[in-house]
Amino acid sequence: MFRISKKRILIAALVLAGYFPASAQSETGTRWTLQKAIDHALQHNLQVKLSALNTEVSQLNLKDSRASLLPELNANASENFRSGRSIDPFTNNFVNQNIWSTSLGLNGSVVLFSGLQLKNSLRRSQIDEKASQADLAKAKNDMILNIVTAYMQVLFNDELLTTAKLNLSSSQSQALRTEKLFKAGSVAETNLLEINAQVAADELNVINAQNNKDIAELNLMQLLDLQDKTNFEVEKPVIPEPDQSVIGFNAQQVYETAQQTQPEINAADLRVRSAMKGVDVARGAFYPRLSLIGSVSTGYSSGRQATTVSGVRYDQFVFFQNPDGTSPSVVYTPTPNFIVNDYLFADQFNDNISKNISLNLNIPIFNRFQARYGVQRSQVAVRNAELNLQLEKNNLRQKVEQAYADATAAQKKYVAAKKQLESFEKAYKNAEIRFNNGILNSTDFNVSKNNYIKAQSDIIQAKYDYTFKLKILDFYQGKPITF
Repeated sequence: MFRISKKRILIAALVLAGYFPASAQSETGTRWTLQKAIDHALQHNLQVKLSALNTEVSQLNLKDSRASLLPELNANASENFRSGRSIDPFTNNFVNQNIWSTSLGLNGSVVLFSGLQLKNSLRRSQIDEKASQADLAKAKNDMILNIVTAYMQVLFNDELLTTAKLNLSSSQSQALRTEKLFKAGSVAETNLLEINAQVAADELNVINAQNNKDIAELNLMQLLDLQDKTNFEVEKPVIPEPDQSVIGFNAQQVYETAQQTQPEINAADLRVRSAMKGVDVARGAFYPRLSLIGSVSTGYSSGRQATTVSGVRYDQFVFFQNPDGTSPSVVYTPTPNFIVNDYLFADQFNDNISKNISLNLNIPIFNRFQARYGVQRSQVAVRNAELNLQLEKNNLRQKVEQAYADATAAQKKYVAAKKQLESFEKAYKNAEIRFNNGILNSTDFNVSKNNYIKAQSDIIQAKYDYTFKLKILDFYQGKPITF
């Protein structure tokens, strides 16, 4: 009975003999394993990078929410020039001159209570950051599935190419034998023409198989974002024959596991929680807002002058008549001596320091229903997030059920294809013996051979299809895809 392992031994022998130089591994080329391809795609694929950038934005938003709980501190400085009649900013006196003034200030504030808006915003940002991480995991999972699909397609087409080359080799051998028999007069020329036509058909099959393999490799390279097409080779892992028994679990079991492992469900659930926190943030607008505010300021004005007292003089006096008619009294009034100097910047800076601290309570009374509408919009966002979560669950259920149905169908197809291959192999070997002995004509022999070739192609396709469908079920159960 024909075994797949024997065919592989024959392929290996032909490879070692140099019969298939195109499929041999190049010593200079880069051999891509499945894991290497996955790692490369996760690092270089643009879609994954975009998702990673969204995660960075969520992390920055989280840091911003944490920082909003801290006090706010600002410094200010201004330089002003006034000409003509104006008010000195530090003496509040009217002056009529050119004045240069400098103002410096430092003010800070901290929110003591705002209806828990800041705290709820922080919690919402934490949830959003986790959701973005789940989105990144979803993008990576999608990329892994795409890489595995493309990788399996390369392996599948490569094995079809190998089978086509084996069939071409067999046809060429048959053509050589038929030509010898024709020259010896043992067979008619019709047999030779038909077997040569079969050789031409097998050559076309090899060309088509090679083209399909090249296209599959190109699709994989595009996913990997590779430009060099000359030294690209896929390492062929040993894929065992799949189990022919019925799958030992049902779709519901896979779905229940997938709900716990698939990141898109986690992301949608987190966004429901985030929307609920959004309602709490919006409700905070109904509460009073209490803030602690403090400030320190100082300044300089060129219109100010420093005035000091230097001694007292008594050059003023007043005469008045005493009531009793006596001689008038003389009263001397002291007058201080003022000295006016320039008021230096450093002196004004110290003398003009002003400090202030206050509590600011803002009580909302009527804000044109903005707070109410904000809460209603947030509640709509919650319902929208809940519907998205249910949609994600429904989509996941459909994918799992489809994957399970595909795997079940692939299992049945593989069992049938294996039986078909065994039957057509026996028929082909019998026809080959009869053809070589001149008992069977070339037309019937080619029909038997083409049936066998198609059975070979069917078993290869069924094998890879069933293996891939089982890997998809493993993926939905949180298992790594490996060979």
